[in-house]
Amino acid sequence: MFFLPGRAYDIKSGAKLRSLQIFEDQSIHGILLIEDLTCGLAWGGSLLRKLRFDSEGQIDAGPRLQATDWILDAALCDENGAVAIVTAHNALSIASLDSAEHDIVDSVVPGSNCILYSAHVTWQSPSQCLVASGTAFGDIIVWSASVSKPETGHFSAQAQTHFTFSAHEGSIFGVQLSTQRQARQLSDRYECLLASCSDDRQVKLWDVSDRSVISPHLTELQRDTGFGGKHDEEEYAPPCLARAMGHVSRIWQVRFVHHTAEQVTQIMSFGEDASNITWSIHDGGDSGLPFVLIQNSVQTAHAGKHIWAVESRMPDRILSGGGDGAIAMRSRVGSSSAPAHIANLTTGSGDSIRAYSFIQEGLLLAVTESGAVGTCQIDTAGSLSMKPISAAIPSLRNYSVIASMHGVAFIGSTTGAVYVYTHEDRGLTLLLELGRKVAFLALSSQTSSEAVHLLVTTVGNTHATLISFPTGNVASPTAQAMDKQSLTLPDGFVVTSFDISGPTDRTPSFVILGARNGSVAILNASSEGAFVLARLIPKVHGKDAVTAVSCRTCEYNSTHCTLLHSTGRDGTYAINVLRSTGHEWEVELVHQLELPLGPNVEGMSFRFSAAPLVWGFRGKQFVLYDLSIQQEIMTVDCGGAHRIFAFQPSPEGGTLVWTQQSKIFKRGQIRQAHQLLNSGGHGREIKAMAVSPTAPQIIATGAEDTNIKLLGFDVKRGFRCMQTLKKHNTGIQHLQWSSDGQYLFSSGGFEEFYVWRISRLPFEIGVISEGMHPRTAKSDLRVMGFEITSEKPIADCGIEFGIFFAYSDSSVQQWSYGSGSWALIASGDYLTACLTEVFTSAGQRITAATDGHLALWNTRPGVDALTWRSRHGVHQNAILDVATHELQDGSSLIFTAGDDNAIGISRIDEIGSIKSLIIPRAHAAAVTGVAIIPGMDNTLSMISVSIDQRLKLWEVSVDATSRGADSINVKLKRNVLTSVADVSSIDVCKLVDESTAVILAGVGMDVWRISAQNTL
Repeated sequence: MFFLPGRAYDIKSGAKLRSLQIFEDQSIHGILLIEDLTCGLAWGGSLLRKLRFDSEGQIDAGPRLQATDWILDAALCDENGAVAIVTAHNALSIASLDSAEHDIVDSVVPGSNCILYSAHVTWQSPSQCLVASGTAFGDIIVWSASVSKPETGHFSAQAQTHFTFSAHEGSIFGVQLSTQRQARQLSDRYECLLASCSDDRQVKLWDVSDRSVISPHLTELQRDTGFGGKHDEEEYAPPCLARAMGHVSRIWQVRFVHHTAEQVTQIMSFGEDASNITWSIHDGGDSGLPFVLIQNSVQTAHAGKHIWAVESRMPDRILSGGGDGAIAMRSRVGSSSAPAHIANLTTGSGDSIRAYSFIQEGLLLAVTESGAVGTCQIDTAGSLSMKPISAAIPSLRNYSVIASMHGVAFIGSTTGAVYVYTHEDRGLTLLLELGRKVAFLALSSQTSSEAVHLLVTTVGNTHATLISFPTGNVASPTAQAMDKQSLTLPDGFVVTSFDISGPTDRTPSFVILGARNGSVAILNASSEGAFVLARLIPKVHGKDAVTAVSCRTCEYNSTHCTLLHSTGRDGTYAINVLRSTGHEWEVELVHQLELPLGPNVEGMSFRFSAAPLVWGFRGKQFVLYDLSIQQEIMTVDCGGAHRIFAFQPSPEGGTLVWTQQSKIFKRGQIRQAHQLLNSGGHGREIKAMAVSPTAPQIIATGAEDTNIKLLGFDVKRGFRCMQTLKKHNTGIQHLQWSSDGQYLFSSGGFEEFYVWRISRLPFEIGVISEGMHPRTAKSDLRVMGFEITSEKPIADCGIEFGIFFAYSDSSVQQWSYGSGSWALIASGDYLTACLTEVFTSAGQRITAATDGHLALWNTRPGVDALTWRSRHGVHQNAILDVATHELQDGSSLIFTAGDDNAIGISRIDEIGSIKSLIIPRAHAAAVTGVAIIPGMDNTLSMISVSIDQRLKLWEVSVDATSRGADSINVKLKRNVLTSVADVSSIDVCKLVDESTAVILAGVGMDVWRISAQNTL
């Protein structure tokens, strides 16, 4: 078990065990556990509480204690139960958690006028503490305290400063003292090491073993200004052992880690760039320092920015918590994670290996330049040994193509000869002769069918050959046991990928072929036993090659159909729905999004889940991406695309063998480099959110990281990301669903506006970027808000939408959109204020702006100029959010969230008359969101959120017999804290049990259930 602020997780399964509210209004900044897991300590700000765990896993929080200052670090002494606390002004407090006589924890070593950004305290013995403190101005202080406590009375301590020195050119964000064991991994002469990091992007290693040194306190050496000149002589600085520069921005934390298997001490740094770097410590050589730090690996388990929380005390495990809300658990990285050189390209006879493919785990079939065939076994030591199968075959000289499956491989040659190798009897036999050079050779991806299907194409031939073997004869395929069928190819069709329909018998019902020009062909079986073209789907992947195709049958929209999955060199993954109508095919594109691999997508596999693994090359890396969890699960530095390689996937990785600089390398991964205990979300703050109107509801969120995520929510499992949409180049401003939930609209800066078509597929969500506003990226205007004003079905053309836009330059526009085409209907201008919202209420088109006013617009049909006819002041400055509720008498309530900390409730009638009720000081900071939950008899609930991180529930009742603001009564029912900072959005959703909940989004997300009595 491990404990994260407020939650306990099982370390093996990753399941959440318990959740506990530790502080009422304070975030948790640190957690400590003793080794036997019976008790621990949690702190945040200047507060701390002891935690106790029973045998059943229950957590009990002790009394709340108060320190005299902001707590930076704390350490528990296992021998006497004392806790040492270092605070922001370099003060030390000692408390016993076995008793709580006082609510205030006093300092035993008083603080100074220096401000610390980091600190680390350790117990050297029950009577001795060692502290490393990092200041805001680049200094580090290493000092110790001798602690004593009489049998009755309070703790006391005597402090001694050992080192005071200027360590970095920036603020010290992380310091870490090593254990004696970690220090002695470098040399027996080291007793204690210090690692430090800073916003100067450097990691440094210091020797602080000699604590007989006595240094003046920092205040005695204080510089006149923060980053001014250094002290004349760094006589109080410890020896610097090593330094290195890493990360692309500030480094927040640094840790010593001990790699058990390799018995080495390493350093790990965690940065603002959301990555962690493992540094190996090696002899310095000519560097001028005793050691050098060599970057061993870089891991990016988190999205966006920041790794805030780190736990490194468990054997061979590292835990990190990022700004994206994810909790990542990974094994400590040793040197074994680097690619292994397993062989030179040239064999012992001087013949070089030209092609290879996996036929078993760790076993390759290889063909050399001379045409010799052999098997290459990768042994446990990582070396490669080749056993010959056949002497040089002339038709395989300088050219060969291989297609393989478990235990069997097929080899194509320059003369059209196709050979088959079976590992069971180590036999290589000639299968057939086609008379022309083999251009393409591939096996079907259908592993559960009753036959194995091999497709062969030859250069300059308009026909392909399909060869089928019964599954029982795969181990020893022969020409007598195979079925041979001809496929007629479309003109100019160069095959690059192949699959069949996945039949239950030996003969497939149709064949799918992908082409070099981006098109896909469907070929039906004819009565003569050949396959003829039934449908050509052009430009499935633009003009780029289709690298992989796979067919999966399913039920979609209550009909039996086939889902055609494909990847291409355009960098996208696509799904087309195929429906057979006799001898013809209906094709519907339901999904196509760019993959985070770049254009060099090489293949995919459905062997392990309903959603595929896809792989390819991005820059100089090979990347394996799991579409079911929307995450990269394996990356290998291999030099990039355009090389010979073979890949054998596994559920959490696989084995990659590749050729680089005339050498063969191998990298294997049995399990993911990291396991996500909490999958997290956006890497930056969420700025927009919309919940789909149809069940099952999809939560769309848009953030400053420019991504849109489509999420599902389950009460037990939390949020699950189903798709990530990466099209915007700026932060998302607004999101809105169509009334049927089949379209999502998004806006951002640079006039970016996209239309997304959403399909609910059997195992995933299908998304297509259907339309883009013609002025996207044409100016620096932001589309602050928009409203779908009309939805009109058009026969065979989908839906035509009317869209009203509000811009940051105070202008408005009315557009019509349908099936990818746009038409400007009308435009107009407000004043000079930035518009923030546009909506319709009581039949009136209304905009909200940063001047705190609501403006009503004339929107007569056929008029190309939009004008506003009246303004109504509600707030003293910007209106940040709007919600509306229609009343039975035809009037409407408009709820506004103000930057002036107020909430406005305005009643508007059919003629546009507005009367407002203002709730001043509704929150202690700007109100950023309001949401409405309808009630009974003109009574409803309003929920408001603010930058003050308070969530408030209000009861609003309306007197239907009167008009104006006097008819509105408001009562505050609940005021609670939310852990979501910078809340920007709030929306109402339905849970699985049909109960109502509200979702908050900002720096993270939060869900609050609303009871039947409309209470939180």
